[in-house]
Amino acid sequence: MDLLIVLIKTGLVMGLLYGLFAYGLSLILAVNKVFHVAQGATFVFSAYAFLTLGTTYELPLAVAFLGAVLVAAAAATGMEYLVYRPLARRNAAPTVVLVASLLVVAFTTYVIELGWGAGVVAVKPPEWFAWSTTVLGLRMEAYDLSVLVMSLLIFALMHWFLTRTRPGLEFRAVGDNAERAKALAIDLDRVFLRSMILGSVLVVPAAVLLSLKAPIHPSMGFDLLLKAVIALTIGGMGRMSGALIGGVLVGVTEALPPFWLPTEWGEFVLFIVALAFVIFRPTGLMGNKRKPRKSRKSRESAEAVPASTTA
Repeated sequence: MDLLIVLIKTGLVMGLLYGLFAYGLSLILAVNKVFHVAQGATFVFSAYAFLTLGTTYELPLAVAFLGAVLVAAAAATGMEYLVYRPLARRNAAPTVVLVASLLVVAFTTYVIELGWGAGVVAVKPPEWFAWSTTVLGLRMEAYDLSVLVMSLLIFALMHWFLTRTRPGLEFRAVGDNAERAKALAIDLDRVFLRSMILGSVLVVPAAVLLSLKAPIHPSMGFDLLLKAVIALTIGGMGRMSGALIGGVLVGVTEALPPFWLPTEWGEFVLFIVALAFVIFRPTGLMGNKRKPRKSRKSRESAEAVPASTTA
């Protein structure tokens, strides 16, 4: 029974990290209508930026974290201007956009290998990270509490941002109906860029916390991306609440099977559960229908059609 409780705790902690990763994906998907799998590239760049600043140059933890945030924001800006906007202007099919995003993740892997090597590297954690205590017979480490506090704080702040601030309300308006938002004088390109940056920055806490606990490697973006996509599949594509619920369910589903089965069966059971959701409930627990993102040119063309017909 003690082992089962430990596995549940481990699953909850990892699930919150998956939820953070998926939350950024969900925000970009809900607002930009882009399945931004290149979030895996942002995750890797953020982790290695934190490694370089915090371990190689031995800068304070807060400075290294801020550096990772700036790297994530820069990566998001570059992908928006160099990948997504050119494809939107050419009215590229969603499949083409998805392939381009996947290519960015693959390209990032090779860039990381050229810059930092292909091997596994470890981030030097701060001294206080070794702290632990026992609560009701369950050992709680600084890492567990950090994940819990960081996750709940981010989800609470994002809820406040999306429901109480003007930029957050603009995000929701564009995500709900971009054409109507434009009629309300909302700059769509500005909102697309801001949501891309914010959604990408949301992956930084997960990248930093995971790098403090486990070694990092160039292809780790693919591994975490898969778990985040499964979390969105279970929770519901484009739903921020679904990201948290899906992430926790993924973490627990992956962690529990070793209590009854060999360790390697954890991911197998997770994939079975994900496949069941795809087949029997493709919209997820908090399902939401979405429309593809249109370029400014295509939106203007669509608006011009009724006028010419009336004339």
